[in-house]
Amino acid sequence: MRRLSLLLLFAGFFAGLVVAQELELITIKAYVIGPGPMGIKKAENLVLAAEQLNRILEISGAKVRVKVEVEFSELKWGPFAEKFYLDFRAGKAPDIVTLRETADLAEGGYIVPLDDHVKEFWDLNYYDFYSNLWEGATWKGKIWGIPHDISPTGIWYRKDVLRKLGYTDAEIAELLPEDGNTALEVVGRLAKEAVEAGLVEYGILHRPSKGPGFYAALLAFGAECYDPEQARLVLDKPALLDFYRWHEEMVEQGVIPPEPPPWSTIHATFVEGKTFTTWASHVGTPAEWKAKYGLTDEVLDKDLGFLPFPPTEKARAAGVGPVSVHDFPLYFVTTQSTHPEIAKLIIMFATSPQACAIHSAFSLRPPYRASALYHPLIKDNSYIQRTAPSAKTVRPVPIHPRFWDYMSRAFEALKGVEAGIITPEQALTDLEAWFLAEVPDGEVIEE
Repeated sequence: MRRLSLLLLFAGFFAGLVVAQELELITIKAYVIGPGPMGIKKAENLVLAAEQLNRILEISGAKVRVKVEVEFSELKWGPFAEKFYLDFRAGKAPDIVTLRETADLAEGGYIVPLDDHVKEFWDLNYYDFYSNLWEGATWKGKIWGIPHDISPTGIWYRKDVLRKLGYTDAEIAELLPEDGNTALEVVGRLAKEAVEAGLVEYGILHRPSKGPGFYAALLAFGAECYDPEQARLVLDKPALLDFYRWHEEMVEQGVIPPEPPPWSTIHATFVEGKTFTTWASHVGTPAEWKAKYGLTDEVLDKDLGFLPFPPTEKARAAGVGPVSVHDFPLYFVTTQSTHPEIAKLIIMFATSPQACAIHSAFSLRPPYRASALYHPLIKDNSYIQRTAPSAKTVRPVPIHPRFWDYMSRAFEALKGVEAGIITPEQALTDLEAWFLAEVPDGEVIEE
């Protein structure tokens, strides 16, 4: 019924082109970022979307066909965004782009709102996107982009290390359940046991820079940093102080190193079994570990465990639950697109259940829509099925122009605490001073 409805809708949509005498070819250009190679399907799905759209156009008798030209980049976010802005200023922006800075793009007039499109095609395509993802696409009451990827952050740990400590698989599952319903202190205690037993070099390794995993750890302590209803940043002083004090204690106990090592060390030592738990990755990272660090399917299935960030005991008592964060880019339609309505249709087909499953199967990331779980490409993939529930715990990175400035300051303060340069109290004082000066419309929670 959905396919029939879609055909009838498109027949009306392109009715004006049916009577044309010659076939018209419309080219839609897109810039898509990985970053890195694992995001290639997000680009290829746009090309497949054009093929699907063309089949419907042919059936409906429309004298128009669509071609998608995609420029896929493995660059980091900064250079990729810079290229887009340069091309936009030159009047050469693509029709479709994947970026993260939703608020900046919307405020700057770079992208068009997609509310009407999502509403019109909700029953045909968007009906089963996980509802928590739309918050990350909404700014000032409008939907500006379409989710097309999800990589829940979380805690990866070594089951084989716990077995060497004497824990059975049943005990491990009870201590560190896949749904994250435990306490963060349990992770810290087990990491300390592993270090003291000489089984690992590192107990806990977190990101060496700000990022979604850092924000997720803050949320685990109940440190809300953003109020989406008021669209303002929040400084929760009691929760942040708990966060800094806990990390200071973990360094003093030898669980966390005074300085986080580089990315290559974080990944390599975990794959090699020299790190008990890494907080620097997400559910899709095993694809990279396989490609770059020699992770085998056997080790992934048998010896590695994953769970969303569990709350601390204090936060849990206050009602905080397990949490993941995803800083997912969106498909945007730019204001320089000469065929914005067709660009929107391409995006719709590029986020179909099949397209979602194609991306998930290749990247080992969970699908961002429920129906894709039953697609033949991934319905029998035990890893994706096992980690898929983490998508429901995802909190989107806040859409606020100063959010990452805030996280940069908060992370630099953490580095100072872990290095023993400043106390947790001084870290909070310095962070508050910056917040009051730079975020005048923010909210400070004292107690």
